[in-house]
Amino acid sequence: MRTSMKFFICFLLAVACMALTSCQKDNLEDAVLQQTSQGEQTNSSTNGQNGQDGEQGPQGEPGETGPAGPQGPKGDDGEDGAQGPQGEQGPQGEQGVQGERGETGAAGTDGRDGNANIIASEWFEPKESSYSVNNPKYKGLPLQTGVSRSMIEDGVILVYYDNDVDVNLLPQYSYSTIDGDIYKSVDSHVNHASRTLYVTIRSYTSDLTAREYLWNASGPAYSKGVRFRYVFIPNGVSAKNSRIDFKKMPYEEVINYFGLVY
Repeated sequence: MRTSMKFFICFLLAVACMALTSCQKDNLEDAVLQQTSQGEQTNSSTNGQNGQDGEQGPQGEPGETGPAGPQGPKGDDGEDGAQGPQGEQGPQGEQGVQGERGETGAAGTDGRDGNANIIASEWFEPKESSYSVNNPKYKGLPLQTGVSRSMIEDGVILVYYDNDVDVNLLPQYSYSTIDGDIYKSVDSHVNHASRTLYVTIRSYTSDLTAREYLWNASGPAYSKGVRFRYVFIPNGVSAKNSRIDFKKMPYEEVINYFGLVY
């Protein structure tokens, strides 16, 4: 019993010594660490002042230009942009000051009359039924109706006769080689009442042949027959050219003068 009690007391003393030793060790380490930290702070030096910047040195000479590099390939052309909308129209500007009137130029010479006022027919190629009067020795052919009174009274009416040999202005007369009398006449006149232009063919001896008053387009050359056309020249044109007598001009000259078709 005493032995157990002694053993228990010794155990407690051993535990107490170990606890005291551990506390002293922790206090000693804390003291050492504090002294070390304070020593480090004491031995640290202060930072020195920054030195002044030195003067900038002189700029060096530029170096030689190096050789040009090769030109790069041309890039692809870009697409054209869309056309923009049309802008609004600006306001109309003020009218400028009228300039001085120039000098009157010299009057020009009168030009030839055109064919604007000229009335010309096509060639009329008569048949048996074309004649209003169809006797063996006398033929009456109405060439144009409704001729104006001004044309009848003041204008110039030209009626041409084509016998497939030449073209002549009416009237045309054929004379006998024996006694010089007229044996055939081809003439024109206007009936004032009906205002109709007529062509008349009259034989004073024998009956008229078909060759003398009809036209056959498919007949032999120089023997197709006869045909007619007219040209009306109004008063305004004929008065302006009063010095020109169109009735004395050949057919070709009249046609050329007015620029008509043959």
